[in-house]
Amino acid sequence: MKKTLVAVAILGALGAPAMAPANAYHRGVHDGPVLHAGNVPIGYPGEPALIDRTIRVSMVDVSDLVMSFNPDAIEIAHGETIQFVLRNEGSGPHDFVMATPEEIADHRDEMQGFDDMRHEADYAVRVEPEETRTFIWTFANEGDFEFACLIPGHYEAGMHGPLTVD
Repeated sequence: MKKTLVAVAILGALGAPAMAPANAYHRGVHDGPVLHAGNVPIGYPGEPALIDRTIRVSMVDVSDLVMSFNPDAIEIAHGETIQFVLRNEGSGPHDFVMATPEEIADHRDEMQGFDDMRHEADYAVRVEPEETRTFIWTFANEGDFEFACLIPGHYEAGMHGPLTVD
């Protein structure tokens, strides 16, 4: 009986981490991967020693209806490791999320009504006004991806662009 209780306790403890991302998601905070995927199609976090180049991205909001990234399109070579330097020149917070267009669309729909949901995954960064954040990414797979701000209304105001990996 004692062994059975110990086994049940261990199995319950092992299952708890799998429940955490869904629970965190519904609290309005992303403690884990934004898209809740085991493998991210766009690649994986890069190593500082392997940086091939730096891409500087400005986040701008002219008004609630006009927002943008500069550059508005990004091209990367397959296997390249990029250091992104993200500068929020706007008056409100912005996200920089990279994923497939389908994943972006799905997550954008999920975000509606969650203005305060924060994205803190390896491939999704929240940048506050006048703040600069950096992250390093290795693009392991070729394809047509997208980068976007998924704060409700920002995508619709123009904060998205193609990210092509050849």
